[in-house]
Amino acid sequence: MKRLTAAALTVLFWASCSSIHVSVQYDEEVDFRQYRTFRFERPRARTAARKPAENPLFTKEVMSEIRPILESRGFHETDPGEEPDFLVVFYALVRNRRDWVAPTYRVGRWGRVHRTSPGHVVHYKEGTLVIDIVDSRKKELIWQGIGKGLLDRNQPAGSLVNAVRKVLEGFPPER
Repeated sequence: MKRLTAAALTVLFWASCSSIHVSVQYDEEVDFRQYRTFRFERPRARTAARKPAENPLFTKEVMSEIRPILESRGFHETDPGEEPDFLVVFYALVRNRRDWVAPTYRVGRWGRVHRTSPGHVVHYKEGTLVIDIVDSRKKELIWQGIGKGLLDRNQPAGSLVNAVRKVLEGFPPER
């Protein structure tokens, strides 16, 4: 029972502390004020080891989260057939991860050391969301946001919404 409790507490602790770690890169020579319109573009095929999750429901969900954020910042989605100023390309990767949780010890009477819980392995899923902004005329990457974090089994949609918002906090970059 103690083993199960220790494992459950460890997982709960990790889930409560899980946050999305975001990294953003962009071309500092680009004036983002020149961009007004966007269009979503499918990602290019990747290697088998880093193949993005191909799920139409996921794609719709991410697009429905990105669209209002960009529109609230003054960008407008183009109609089919129109040439946008930039393309929005996104994909997600999900990896099964595992970590070793070391055993815990305490010192008892007379200096004796007692193991209070054995070591164990914790399995979890780590998600990565990549959002690329590409200049549609030059076909060059001008901004990239990457968010990594633990996936919440109980609220996967909440994890996704939070990831999109966190990644796009830095777009467009301020001068």
